[in-house]
Amino acid sequence: MGFCPSCPWGAIIPSDPVKTTLLASTHWLMEEDGDGRVVWLARQPEPFASIAELTSANAAVLRSIASRHRSAGIVVDMRQASARNDAAFEKAMHGMRAQITSSFARTAVLVGTQAGLLQVSRLTRQDGATSFATTSEAEALHFARGEWTEPSRG
Repeated sequence: MGFCPSCPWGAIIPSDPVKTTLLASTHWLMEEDGDGRVVWLARQPEPFASIAELTSANAAVLRSIASRHRSAGIVVDMRQASARNDAAFEKAMHGMRAQITSSFARTAVLVGTQAGLLQVSRLTRQDGATSFATTSEAEALHFARGEWTEPSRG
């Protein structure tokens, strides 16, 4: 494990000697591991000032997804995101969630709290999507890499 040098909050990320930065913005850091098996999308702590800003930032993420990612997994690290569940925000995020889950073979969502787990589970059910929510970085990475498909609970 190591620290993300371009993340102001010093998020711990899996060590990989060769990472490619796909996107670095005020709101998102998107990196691909050296073997192309996992994309790491980390939400930075800067809150969105408006729904328009959210939509623009998310569009930049979606433009960074390549066809080669169809066989890869993604870890969406939301631990630094501000808690938010208002209707306008959730509606604006729906398109990004749908595009991510359809663009990657496996989607793991990494959250920092039990409330975050509940929110991700609710949204996944509402979207009819399949993704794995966890508070464990190791579990998220193993799932995204396809190293196991039914993580343990407990």
